[in-house]
Amino acid sequence: ADAAKLVNLKVDVSIFGNIAKTTMTMIFENTTHRDLEGELTFPMPEGVSVSGYALDINGKLRQAVPVDKNKGTEVFESIETRRVDPGLLEKVEGNNFRTRIYPLPAKGRRTVQISYSENLTPEFDQTLYYYLPLAYNTIIENLELDINVYQGNKKPIFTEQPDGSLAFSEQNHNYAAALHKQQFKVQRNLAIKLPLNQNSVAG
Repeated sequence: ADAAKLVNLKVDVSIFGNIAKTTMTMIFENTTHRDLEGELTFPMPEGVSVSGYALDINGKLRQAVPVDKNKGTEVFESIETRRVDPGLLEKVEGNNFRTRIYPLPAKGRRTVQISYSENLTPEFDQTLYYYLPLAYNTIIENLELDINVYQGNKKPIFTEQPDGSLAFSEQNHNYAAALHKQQFKVQRNLAIKLPLNQNSVAG
């Protein structure tokens, strides 16, 4: 099952108020000399709704559409060449999603892009938390993490992060942080604490 491995991971996070949108672009590589059905199971936070799924077909990322196979499984299929080239995303046990890609050509690579959004709810201490499970425990050739928090009055804080160099810079109440690493073993998740704007807290 290790024949298909995740080689590139690019994550874009945009947080505006209590809405967080996350886009993950993953590149898989087939390390064997035969065509495979690529399969990857990856964790996602509680209660997210997947809004977009795209798969590269002939080198272009093409959006797939949700197909209502059975309740509780979010399934996306590529629109154009359904017979030849299905891309499938489904929710499996726990909070894991599984994506299947066929074919994953011998010694080849395929790209999958998944977008989802979530409503962050304030915790007891009147702060919002954004959480992204990243503990893949594999060495990723190329990791890119870009985080933007728009129109916040207070600087967000990383409570957990994959690498100590991640830090927010501020410009006009917009906060940005980026991490670009090569050959990086991702062992820790990303967690951000977002103090609420005073004016948006009732009471």
